[in-house]
Order: sequence, then structure tokens, then C-alpha cells
Amino acid sequence: MNRNVLFVLSVILTVSMSFVLFNSAPILANKQEPSAQSCPVDTLATTDSIRIIIAGDLMGHGMQISGAWHDGGDSSYNYHPVFQHVKEYLSSANLTLANLEVTLAGAPYTGFPKFSSHQSFATALQDAGFDAFVTANNHALDRGKQGLERTIDVLDSLGIRHTGTFKDSVEWKTNYPLILTSNNFRIAILNYTYGTNGIAVEHPNTINRIDTLRMAADLVKARAIQPDFIITCIHWGEEYQNTENATQRKVAHFLARNGCNLIAGAHPHVVQPFAKIPVTGKDSVPVIYSMGNFVSNQRDRYRYGGIALDITLVKTDSTVRIASCGYEPFWVHRFRDNKVSVFRLIPVNDYLLHPENYTISNDNKQMLMQFYDDTRALLPNLPFSGKLK
Repeated sequence: MNRNVLFVLSVILTVSMSFVLFNSAPILANKQEPSAQSCPVDTLATTDSIRIIIAGDLMGHGMQISGAWHDGGDSSYNYHPVFQHVKEYLSSANLTLANLEVTLAGAPYTGFPKFSSHQSFATALQDAGFDAFVTANNHALDRGKQGLERTIDVLDSLGIRHTGTFKDSVEWKTNYPLILTSNNFRIAILNYTYGTNGIAVEHPNTINRIDTLRMAADLVKARAIQPDFIITCIHWGEEYQNTENATQRKVAHFLARNGCNLIAGAHPHVVQPFAKIPVTGKDSVPVIYSMGNFVSNQRDRYRYGGIALDITLVKTDSTVRIASCGYEPFWVHRFRDNKVSVFRLIPVNDYLLHPENYTISNDNKQMLMQFYDDTRALLPNLPFSGKLK
């Protein structure tokens, strides 16, 4: 059967499923949520709402650096074209954040294994719609203390909020958890990593590590601030594995029991499953174990794309609910321009609806559709967001 026909059928099925969910009874904060694995959809009239997009790994491999130099006319680095097809979507949310898995440590600009991207990468991401980054990941110390601190300085100079790495404990105590505000909502962001590739943190720098005692204390501190919603962005799991491991599940359940409202995973560089964790007496907690690569030069199957989780919260008086929860798949299009590889992010659903707007080789079309099929298979219990214009 033609893939476009399959896509239309999948859209019809998604709409049908959404209709059923939309007409289901709302999930109240003081009731036990059923064990269904898809996010609830709320039908109640609300006073306030907020839409949040969380994307996966923002990588900066060597070929991406060369491509940005080429896009800048071989005189400067220009990453803006990379995000030209996704800017409208990313900018449409109230808050958009992702895992920044590079340092902005200055020259020399290098990819794996010691990442340092030109600060124009951050500028382009900001222009594309990103409001905040989490920075606790295994590459946070690729350029040591100097790289960690310069990354913080660059983000601060651009007015981009961030959390996960800190110059010192005073900064950590003052600014953690990160509180993002919009539309009368206060969203607390926590961020942790399993490690830093064996590189020791130099005094007085601080990097949040996955430690249940530390995370429990942080969640107590977060709840004391009385945010409307707590999101934990966490760097964990096994690289290139499409299924979460037992440790991820254990940590996710720990976070859910201790007051986290949503868990967004990174590091495996491939998409991993979505689930909901039942919590006695409270709403269940959604977890996406890995969102994959939002942008990178990894070209193996499953690695050349990722997703953005798209959630809408509603608040009536002091009661906050997840009104909708879905995702959008994004595929990294790499192609040659005057013998130089350049990169463009493609929103897959838009491509399927409007292929005439994209120039893609047959080989790349096959890769895109393989990624689409794989992602749908990995996330059977999570609908598309329906927010891609």
C-alpha cells in the first residue's frame, strides 16, 4: 500500500482516538488515574493554559560545523538555515526547551568526542524558538572548567535560560530548580546526568548527577516553591538502544513517587518508548524515555531524527491538568551543496502533507520514511500533537 495512503489512514485513526479520549471523563488531581498509557485530554473550561515543547539532543558534529560555515558564505558560521522548516512550530509554544549536548567553549570548533560549537549555534536555536536548555549531560565537560563556564556565559549573554550545570554552589542554590513562567504558570525544571565521560568536575563547578538522595531533596525544594508543574529532564540509558533499561524504569518511578509531574529522557540518541507511571492518589506521570536526536550528523537507522514532546497544561483555580500530550517527529536532512554537506530539519508530518515544499533525493526519502515508520512503531500509545501548522 502507498505510504501516503497509510499516512492518511493513520491520521484518521489518530483523530478517531482523540475523539474517544476527548469524550472521556477528565482526570482529577485527587483521584487515581487509570492505567491507560496515553495522556488524558481535558474537556473542562479553563482559565489559563500553557503549551510546552521539549525536544531531544542538540548535537554539533564536525560536519555540522562545516555545513554552518558553508551556509555562512565561508566567512562566518550560520546555523539559521538548519531550522528554517521548524521555526514556526517551535515558536508556536509558550515554552520550548531541549538538551544542549555541546559546549560553547570557543575555538577550535570541534565535534565528537570533544564538542565545542560556535555560539551562533545557540543564536540560531534561540531564533528558531528555543527558550531554555538543559545542560547536564555526558559532554558538559568536554572542554573542562573553562568550557563549562564559557557555555554558561554565552547563554546568559543571549538571555537563554538554562539549568543542570553551574559555576559554583552559590549559583546552584540561587538558581535551582529553574523556574520558567508564562501565562500565569510557574514551571520547575530539574536536570540530571548519569556522568560526564569520566571527566572530573573541577571546583567550584557543579553538575547535577543522578542520585536518588540528591533528587529527593531537590524535589522537596521544588515543591516548596509551589510551582504549577515539575518537569525532570534526565540524561540516562544506553546509547542506540530502542528500549529503556531497568535502571531508567527504576529512576522514573522514583521521580514520579517523589513529586515529579513529567519526565523527559535523553542520551540514547534514538527514540525510546512512552509510558505513564501510576502514582497512588495522584495523576499518573508521563515519561518519554528518550526523544532521540533533534539535530545531529548521526546517520544510522533510528539515529537520524528525533521527536519533540508537545504538552498542554490547563489550570482552573489551583488545579492543574495535562489537557493534551502528543509528539512530532523530525528528520535530519543532510545533502550536498557545492560539494559540502549541509543540514535542514524536516517536520515529517508536514513533508507527508506537502512534499512539494521539499527537495529530497529518493534515497533520502526512503530514510525519512524508514524513520517515520520506526518512530510510529516505537510510540504506538502517543498520538501526534496536531499542533504542526
